[in-house]
Amino acid sequence: MTDEMTFDGDEKKILKHFFNGLTRNLILWIISKEKIHGYGIMKKLDEFFDFDNVNCEIKNTSSKVYPILRKMEDKGLIIGEWQINENNKRVKYYTITDEGLLILDNIRGVMNYIVNNPSWLMFYKDMAGVEINNEKRDRNEKSD
Repeated sequence: MTDEMTFDGDEKKILKHFFNGLTRNLILWIISKEKIHGYGIMKKLDEFFDFDNVNCEIKNTSSKVYPILRKMEDKGLIIGEWQINENNKRVKYYTITDEGLLILDNIRGVMNYIVNNPSWLMFYKDMAGVEINNEKRDRNEKSD
């Protein structure tokens, strides 16, 4: 296998759906950590989706991120407020709502289930080539 992978139309579609779901969850999580504007969210997403050796065309552009932010606002998961930033420009800063925090708690519950389920752990190990180091699970097994 070469360092660079290429994907056909069907593979790109599958990856696009996979990353779109992740992107929505990551955006909500990023906003839960700090009051942040859209460009700041895109920069943080770039840290997650920096695929130098993967030709799958996953990009977090404003045409992708801002519609997600608008939908999250419409659903009451986040609040956007216009403010003047340090460069004296009017930008929209986002904060998470109680409803958004509830969604994150549900995501956290699913993730906790995944990292404590042997079938999911086997799937992750097979797909990623590494095991999940779950210190909490390891401590619980030792105390049993």
